[in-house]
Amino acid sequence: MVLDISKLINNDGASISISQDLVFDSVSFNGQDISFTSPMHIEGDVKNIDGLLYMVLSCVVGYVSQCSRCLAPVEEKLDFTIKEVFSKTELENENDDVIILNSNEIDLKEIAEQGFCCALPITNLCSEDCKGLCPVCGCNLNTESCDCEVDNVDPRLAALKDFLK
Repeated sequence: MVLDISKLINNDGASISISQDLVFDSVSFNGQDISFTSPMHIEGDVKNIDGLLYMVLSCVVGYVSQCSRCLAPVEEKLDFTIKEVFSKTELENENDDVIILNSNEIDLKEIAEQGFCCALPITNLCSEDCKGLCPVCGCNLNTESCDCEVDNVDPRLAALKDFLK
């Protein structure tokens, strides 16, 4: 969805309200494909204050990712806020937080996708007590057990393992 800001950019104090549902197929982020279980609902406004456009959007979306320990699918809901500042011209103080516009349009889908990726948690877990995968055979330790010996000794310190025997 493209937001037309041509009437907003030259009218100080003007604002536009936004209430949209954006549909995403999937997003690739941090080495995993994330699929969506619902459209992303965005709601908020864009205001012109002294020639700068201030955007504040509240977003809600359901998605499916992988458990960081056992790789099982994890269904989550993410509620996040996007705050952006846009300008039609370069600013004198070269503020990196201001996005320079090359046209009279803002791509809301791109802004929402970037905001979603920034708001994602570092890890998703299927449960707090997830045991993960066996580092030797790769079986899911939540559903089955294995007889693998896990040697957690750093190879550089292996000679010290039998020191006190």
